[in-house]
Amino acid sequence: MRLRRWTDADLPVLQGANAPEMTVHLAGPETPARVRRRHEQYIRGWDTTQPRMFTIRATADDAPVGSVGWWESEWDGAPCLEAGWAVLPAFQGRGAATSALRLLLESAYAEGRRGVLMACPHTANAASNAVCRKAGLTHRGAFDDDYRGVPMTLNAWAIDLGELHRGAGAP
Repeated sequence: MRLRRWTDADLPVLQGANAPEMTVHLAGPETPARVRRRHEQYIRGWDTTQPRMFTIRATADDAPVGSVGWWESEWDGAPCLEAGWAVLPAFQGRGAATSALRLLLESAYAEGRRGVLMACPHTANAASNAVCRKAGLTHRGAFDDDYRGVPMTLNAWAIDLGELHRGAGAP
């Protein structure tokens, strides 16, 4: 398993992740124009330091199986990083998201990022909540918010990036 920085060739990953079954906990699919804007934002993120998006590579032919990344956000009145991921349906259930999130944590730490990294999956998204737990994040409770105008209840998961290499080491 490895992460590769997002490039122009990765638009099909976003398009594949924009399917109704992939966006059921994210307010549904986006328009093709919005997917293209997101793709361009992911490319520019490497010049502006955010968002920092990667493709997840786990196959013998090195084809992408999904995406993972972080962006600057705010939690409980303080700055933090927020993480998100998507694993294409054909590759789900094999640990790719958990491995990718662990690699993302290491990458953010290696880049000198410290402080809290959050992930906020929908409370009904059992798979993403399990990814957070398995990757070493701590559940901080649930809260109500909206995403693209759709109200939802989200779980807050967090990890202190500065703690990654103290004590027992990386998750």
